[in-house]
Amino acid sequence: MGVLNTLIEDGVSIDELRVASRDNRLAHLLLEHALAPKGRYGIDEISRKTGVTVEDTRRWFRAIGRGASEDGTFYDDGDLDLARGLKQYRDLGLDESGIFAAARVLGRNLWTVADAADALLQERLEAARDHPEVALRYAVEVRRIADFEAQILAHLIATTLRHQLRSDAVGIARDSNMQVRGAQEIGVCFADLVGFTLLGEQVAPADLGRVAERLDGLATDLALAPVRLVKTIGDAVMLVSPDPNALAYSALDLVQAARTEGLPPLRAGIAWGTAVPSAGDWFGRPVNMASRVVAVAPSHEVVVTGEFYDELDTDEFWGEPAGSHRLKGIDAPQELFGIGRRYVA
Repeated sequence: MGVLNTLIEDGVSIDELRVASRDNRLAHLLLEHALAPKGRYGIDEISRKTGVTVEDTRRWFRAIGRGASEDGTFYDDGDLDLARGLKQYRDLGLDESGIFAAARVLGRNLWTVADAADALLQERLEAARDHPEVALRYAVEVRRIADFEAQILAHLIATTLRHQLRSDAVGIARDSNMQVRGAQEIGVCFADLVGFTLLGEQVAPADLGRVAERLDGLATDLALAPVRLVKTIGDAVMLVSPDPNALAYSALDLVQAARTEGLPPLRAGIAWGTAVPSAGDWFGRPVNMASRVVAVAPSHEVVVTGEFYDELDTDEFWGEPAGSHRLKGIDAPQELFGIGRRYVA
């Protein structure tokens, strides 16, 4: 009865309760209401309080994935802050089309994050299907969990943005012949699993996690000094080394090891240039370049920039042209090369 009373207090109709009970969805319904606070504002009031026109508020909400409703008091204080965010971006003088383009990217990717979190909740809901009182106790904590997840996401976005801006600053300094403390010539490699996103739609989250963990383990084992494993980012790893030959060997070994282990196809992209270490990470043009190169590399192959290829010992490695590519965020077309070991009898 506790679950039913809670839902009735939240304004759920008898018909909704009847359907949810018939479909064994009382726990789901309870969680939906725990995660969705009652609205306080209509779209017109959001507009009045923020100074953003009704039409722009609707357009902003649609872009960021929030959705625009005309049905009474649908929105809460969080939505009010979202609309204020658009005004703050404008007050900074940022390009209007760029603001909305970034919002659309964020909106699309937030659904991916939400899907992953939902998969975890579904496991708990299935376990509590025949025990709605357990679901009631769990729902009390759900909003707190959601707020905690939001804090994590906000921190990660802010941290990543700071890192990106620092990389941009390093690039500007390099182009202006300015000296940046700690800057050094280094090779940067990104290796990622091809088809990892599609795999996530076909296997359980736990199985997907084990694939990512295995990649992290292989990279850790194969990143021998002077090569260093900087970080694992889901389905990708980042390696750096001041020794181009050592980095090339590690990348080739990692691609082959993933193949031997039966992991999804791995590919790697490597760039060379000036970067700056900070708080265990690296920033600069080669970091950005390597992350773009890996996106055009074929499965089971290592592709490098011309600058990196020029640093390699051609007695130890062969290379073949991989074409000229226009990489996202890079102005000029880049000549890339596929590389491999020379096996000397």
